[in-house]
Amino acid sequence: KCDIEGSAPNVTLSLNLPTNGPPLQDIVVHHCVTSVDPAMLMSSSAEPLDDSVYSGPYKFPFVPPSDSFNLCYYTSQVPVPPILGSYQLIEEGSQLKITVNLKLHESIKNSFEYCEARIPFFNRGPIAQLEYKVSYGQLDLSREKSLLVWVLGQKFPKSLEVSLTGTVSFGPAGKEHPTDYVCTGNTAYVKLYFRILDFTLTGCYVDQHSIQIFAPGKPKITASGELISSDYYIWNSKAPAPMVYKTL
Repeated sequence: KCDIEGSAPNVTLSLNLPTNGPPLQDIVVHHCVTSVDPAMLMSSSAEPLDDSVYSGPYKFPFVPPSDSFNLCYYTSQVPVPPILGSYQLIEEGSQLKITVNLKLHESIKNSFEYCEARIPFFNRGPIAQLEYKVSYGQLDLSREKSLLVWVLGQKFPKSLEVSLTGTVSFGPAGKEHPTDYVCTGNTAYVKLYFRILDFTLTGCYVDQHSIQIFAPGKPKITASGELISSDYYIWNSKAPAPMVYKTL
């Protein structure tokens, strides 16, 4: 967001990577960007990484619009997921046995604004009986009784590992309970939600001292980063992976 007086001020911003950081790929820039090195836009994650991959500098000269905007999008081949996990769901008669193990990678900042794992149950009735044991955090049952919420809070323990085991049984299903065409039988997932302030997986950052603004006066510049989970799924390892396909 640039709030600068005057007509069409020119701004140049640089994205910096740490030494040996993975290069940025699949870069898409906002239409207000006036010029970039074509090689920057040609770097694609569809091709194998080698020494010829464009690795910077990532400079973006632009004329900012008056509203907030996304200057660019990119992908990066980060070597590990921030939270490693396994999920096992086994159906035994009228009960489900569940086991969830999560491990925070040691390279990740262990300081969350929030972190929780949600375990939904589709195509079933309300949870009628729940027995469980957690090594860390707190397990809550949603009001609709079709979702378990494992609240891990703001830190993983010193071991960086947490576990949940339990058995779940269900009452008769009604129309108000969630359905899903993919998640039938043992096909199920855990979804992670978390946010870490002042951290990025790539180490990519904006050096606010290198921002150039070609306009009179000395504007205030603030830069920050955060890591937010999006579609972060851990599928049941005891079931076939869900697939979507078309017949020829």
